[in-house]
Amino acid sequence: MKAAALLWALILGGCGVLGGAGLTGGSPPAGQMVPPEQLAPLTAPPPGRALWAELDQDAGPARPVRAEGGRLFWRMDDGFVFVTEAARVVATAGLPTLLLASAPIGDDPLRRPAPLGPGPLRIALSLDLAGADGRPEQMRFGQMVQCRIEPEEPAIGGVIERVEICEGAVAFTNRFWLRAADRVLIRSEQWIGRDVPLLRLEVAVAPP
Repeated sequence: MKAAALLWALILGGCGVLGGAGLTGGSPPAGQMVPPEQLAPLTAPPPGRALWAELDQDAGPARPVRAEGGRLFWRMDDGFVFVTEAARVVATAGLPTLLLASAPIGDDPLRRPAPLGPGPLRIALSLDLAGADGRPEQMRFGQMVQCRIEPEEPAIGGVIERVEICEGAVAFTNRFWLRAADRVLIRSEQWIGRDVPLLRLEVAVAPP
């Protein structure tokens, strides 16, 4: 059941492993990065819109290709596929290290559309990880991490930053940027696997 997201992602376009080649190459087109107050929510992107995704030096649009319940499946032009549930990335395909699943233990405030409150929040996540070739000895299931979402800092330029610090089987830090006016998520920077750069996402202009 937990691996279902990965299996669907592999089906969506027969993606291969990215190994240093750019996703689309170059910088975002003029106007791609827009002021925060003009961005639509990441939690509910309008139909037909793309996310702008950056993975280290690689960048390009990620387009929705399937919706399954509360999950959205996104595909980039060069085959990288990821799955989001509200704000959180919960599965990936097309990289040397795969995130098969990310499952909360209890409630995850980032997986519901309600804005985050100002105080600190604690959650636990169970992670399933694997190598791209699917060898059983590379798979790790039920890797537990305990996470704390730090209290928000005063808004700068109309944007609030929330930092999520996770420790346990792996240690990483995620960042989420919310519009101060309504605490709607507009950008994120998330860990998606061992030895993989952080994935940065934000709402992009409509794809051509």
